Amino acid sequence: QGLQQFSVQAEITEDVLLDTGLKIQDGRSVTASVRRPNRLRADALGDLGDRQLFYDGKTMTLMDLSKNVYSTIDVPPEIDAALHHAIQAYNLRAPLADLIYANAYDYLMEGTLAGFYLGLSKVQGQLCHHLAFRQKAIDWQIWIEDGPTPLPRKFLITDKKAKGLQFTAWLSQWNTAPQLEEGLFTFVVPAKAEQVTLRPVAAPVGPKKTKK
Repeated sequence: QGLQQFSVQAEITEDVLLDTGLKIQDGRSVTASVRRPNRLRADALGDLGDRQLFYDGKTMTLMDLSKNVYSTIDVPPEIDAALHHAIQAYNLRAPLADLIYANAYDYLMEGTLAGFYLGLSKVQGQLCHHLAFRQKAIDWQIWIEDGPTPLPRKFLITDKKAKGLQFTAWLSQWNTAPQLEEGLFTFVVPAKAEQVTLRPVAAPVGPKKTKK
C-alpha cells in the first residue's frame, strides 16, 4: 500500500490437467507496472500466447497478441475496484492481483482458516520469510524478503478442489521508484487488430432467433 508506483517481473508456472488425466505445466513471463491510484499495465509472454492488459482509470483493455484481437470494458476509476470488477463480472484470471491491491493483506487473508510461519529459506539466493496459509478451497504460500525491503519473492497457490493443481510465481526485478510515463498505460490499437466483445459471465442470454 505504501508503494505509489512500482514495476515487477514474474516468472510463472501453472499446472494444467488434460482430458487424458495427464498433468502438465505451462509457463509465462509477466511484467507488471503499477501507478496508483488508477494506472496498470501487464505484459505476458507465455506458452499459451502473448497477452497485454491496459488500465487507464476508465477502461481496461485485454489484448491477445497471438490472435491480434482485443476487448475493452468499462471499469471503476481505481485499481483495486477495477480489478475486482473485472475478476467478478468477466471472470478475468489474475492470480497475481492479490499482490497488486493496495489493501493486499485484506484480500489475501479473507477466508483464511489457519496460518503458519515456516522460518527462513532462500528464493533465488535471497533470504526470505516463508509463510503458509490454509483456506477452504486453496492452500497458499508466500516468501517475503528478509531485511529493510520486505517484498514478496515467491507466491504459490494449491487448488485443493482441482487435484492439487498449483500456480507458482517467482517475483524479481522489483523497482519501487520507476519513472512510468503516461503512454505506458495507453492502449494503441495494432494494425489490423479486431475488436471483440467481452460479455459479463452473468449476462442474460437472449432468445434464439428463428429462421423465417
